[in-house]
Amino acid sequence: MSVDALVGKYSWVNQIEGWTVSVMRARPTDELVRVYGRGQEVPLGDLPFAHMDRHRSPDTSAVELFTQVAQFGGHTVTLEHNGWSGAFPEIARRCSADGGWFYSVYWNIHAAGMVTQAIDARVTAQFEPLYPMAPDVQPGERRPDWAIGPQVALGLARQVCMAQLEQQTGVEVRKEWLVEPLPTFLMPEPYGLYTDVDGADRA
Repeated sequence: MSVDALVGKYSWVNQIEGWTVSVMRARPTDELVRVYGRGQEVPLGDLPFAHMDRHRSPDTSAVELFTQVAQFGGHTVTLEHNGWSGAFPEIARRCSADGGWFYSVYWNIHAAGMVTQAIDARVTAQFEPLYPMAPDVQPGERRPDWAIGPQVALGLARQVCMAQLEQQTGVEVRKEWLVEPLPTFLMPEPYGLYTDVDGADRA
């Protein structure tokens, strides 16, 4: 199905101020958690995304990145509340290793973010979600053919990002996931997590 045909059903994502949703070929939860946390993760049990703020520390200066993991047949999905691990190149590479694939969309309350795709441990797409379609490749981004075209209205950018995710992965991102209790982990900040890997933050 075309991106244009999918955009309308994702109007609900405009209510989400910040998140990262990632879809990949099925990986065991414990294996995925090792990639995202490298042994520094803290399991919090099954929690709903919509209630995550209730579990935050009263220390407003604390960086608390919550990651949820869901398994759907041949796919693994992560939802991050105030997190961006799925946009980190080294994590995308590791989650797509051994002939796999990985796709994520991230945006935050400051309108910053990233669309990231990796195939077989190689980042194949990385561009800002404010411009899910653009007429040409801009400096510093990796923009595949499926993201080149007439620029879309900013008010539709997030919906187009979700439509692209579904088109590329075959997975429909569902609003119901936000209220379903899912295995949740407090994750370390990815930039600090992979300082021992040369080029970890570069596509």
